[in-house]
Amino acid sequence: MRSAVVTIALCAATAVALSAIEKGPLLTPEFAAAVNAKTNGAWTASHDNGYLLRGACRADIKKLLGVKKNEKVVLPKKSFSANERAQTIPDSFDAATQWPQCPTITHIRDQSACGSCWAVAAAEAMSDRYCIGGGQQDLLISAANLMECCWWCGSGCEGGDPASAWSYWTSTGLVADTCQPYPFAKCAHHTTNSTYPPCPSNTYPTPSCSSTCSSSSTSPVYYKGSSSYTLAGVADFQQEVLANGPIEVAFDVYEDFLSYTGGVYIRTSSQYLGGHAVRLVGWGTLNGVPYWKIANSWNADWGLNGYFLIRRGTDECGIEDSGAAGLALIS
Repeated sequence: MRSAVVTIALCAATAVALSAIEKGPLLTPEFAAAVNAKTNGAWTASHDNGYLLRGACRADIKKLLGVKKNEKVVLPKKSFSANERAQTIPDSFDAATQWPQCPTITHIRDQSACGSCWAVAAAEAMSDRYCIGGGQQDLLISAANLMECCWWCGSGCEGGDPASAWSYWTSTGLVADTCQPYPFAKCAHHTTNSTYPPCPSNTYPTPSCSSTCSSSSTSPVYYKGSSSYTLAGVADFQQEVLANGPIEVAFDVYEDFLSYTGGVYIRTSSQYLGGHAVRLVGWGTLNGVPYWKIANSWNADWGLNGYFLIRRGTDECGIEDSGAAGLALIS
């Protein structure tokens, strides 16, 4: 009996300790120093990294990582012809340089206190592809419309599936951000040292789907994709981005990633937090390490002005496992 009591006590103490870890701030000076000691100079970490993560605890951060696969939605996997595969892949590439007429490519969005990364990254890449395909150059596809109305994609701020988002684009279409702007403002987690108001203690609830524009004087116009598909692997990612522009990819996030401020990210932590969807915009090599250039959705004060570099060619954190994309339907 005494053994059972001791075991129960130990379990209760462990639960309390885990709860304290979940609710305590993740990005501390000690945490960043420990990460920097492991990176071998490949990348740098900081405890003060972007208003959205400043002072955030693990529980807060997990809410931002909203990739949830929908096994019922299966997009065709794109295959490239022999001629396409024979194309020479440049050592470095940046979509913003290739298509300077498209300001959407350099636009960094902010998902706020909402696990809508799956919808935000999709809307970003769709906007890029609409411009690259010959459509309106400054069109921003509404992430709000996608997050709120695609019921089979997932649960809005509680997470969703990138492939389903692209399927919705081709089947239903999405309005512009000017019609349905993103509903959540920039906010700061657990800190008074910010120009932004505090985030709510919980994830924002997903607003109801609307069939009208926020301005009653404007009628909704739906922009659709002519096709949507998935890709996997370094060669297919590069071929697709070269031909048609940025794509949406997902990867596993570990604790050390939150502290990233520069260099080529290579995982050092074993503590998994969740899946995150982002936009792949290019690639290159830094100090001999090949990388992908990725646009995040934690605003431009995180990482490299909203971007990060992650090691290419080793499937770092599963980033080369699955990509989603499509072609815009230009009327």
